[in-house]
Amino acid sequence: MEQNQTTALITLENTEKRNKTISLSTLQRSEVGAADYVSHLSAGDVKLLALIAGKKKLHGDRDSLLIKTIFDGALRISEALALRPCDVEQTTGGWLVHILGKGAGGKPGTAAITATTAAELQAYCYRHKIDETSLIFNLSRSQSFRVIQAAYEKAGIRQPCQVRDHVGCLHVLRHSGAIARLQVSGNPKSVQEQLRHKSAQMTLRYLKTIGHDEAMRTQQNVDVWQ
Repeated sequence: MEQNQTTALITLENTEKRNKTISLSTLQRSEVGAADYVSHLSAGDVKLLALIAGKKKLHGDRDSLLIKTIFDGALRISEALALRPCDVEQTTGGWLVHILGKGAGGKPGTAAITATTAAELQAYCYRHKIDETSLIFNLSRSQSFRVIQAAYEKAGIRQPCQVRDHVGCLHVLRHSGAIARLQVSGNPKSVQEQLRHKSAQMTLRYLKTIGHDEAMRTQQNVDVWQ
């Protein structure tokens, strides 16, 4: 953990010294790749965005946690902004968040989050004295957009856009979390449930996005004898 934090800090320092001209390989590939390629950021890039957002003196902890929560749960921005402390639940199998699907009258659902993010959410609510039924992230969608936009700029990461990359700078965090979960789990069905996709075809776009090298790195960590 300490080594990862040190690496992230070194990356941040190097980023701030350079001219802000970094482009993400995943987003570059989406411009020339297949039509069903899902633009996404690497987990390292998302960590850097969260780290930089967290350096703000005002609401830095909130903004950093919002980025991590969307990525971790592969949530829509509307789902993340509607979260309350009472929506975070520990089960025998791990941690879940209870959410409402997109649109007015969205269906109730659940999404898994890591124990790390659950602990950060609980600690944030405790520090800021947020009661069980109040919003954890008390900001608007437009404010969220400005938060992430500023993080992209300071990190030197090219901000995706709908016209070029077919995804916005906020929703790409959901895509990125889905790709990360698929790479780790190797289970499209479980990722479909996590994303709450009605059609498996929508989830298969994420599967097609993972290239040969990425797939082989995942398989090299598989021990069939366990």
